[in-house]
Amino acid sequence: MTMIMIIAGIGNRLRGDDGFGPRVIDILSTYSLPENVEIRDVGTAGITIATDFSDYNEILFLDAMEMEGAPGKIIMDLIKIENINENISELAKTSLHEVGLEGLLHFSKAIGALPPKVILIGCKPKNIDISLDLSKEVEEATVNAARMVIDYLEKKDK
Repeated sequence: MTMIMIIAGIGNRLRGDDGFGPRVIDILSTYSLPENVEIRDVGTAGITIATDFSDYNEILFLDAMEMEGAPGKIIMDLIKIENINENISELAKTSLHEVGLEGLLHFSKAIGALPPKVILIGCKPKNIDISLDLSKEVEEATVNAARMVIDYLEKKDK
């Protein structure tokens, strides 16, 4: 069986640094990626994309996220699937487009669509006000994040 991976950029391009994930997807689209790797700007699709994940063996999310440190800080982390709660009763209280990455993971696991391997590359935003532009710090981080993805893919091939 061929291992198929999706790299999903999450975020709202109209909210400044929240557009980090989609912007990294733009950069990755200029690279020649392995045939078994799909890239997709999922924007703010929320849990409506969860059923798509069952087609993949691995997913790598790119998303702006609050964390300690300076704006533009990047982390890369393997998400432990066994630690994701399958209780989705709280999701019914929000819009399907407002659940965020955590809600998407909970829902995907609950419906059996979450791949066995999930990786997150997150970036601390500086500004998420209405704007089409990323801050200087996050713009620089998009290039670094794209390089992290390429390095990860190259290591996987070995």
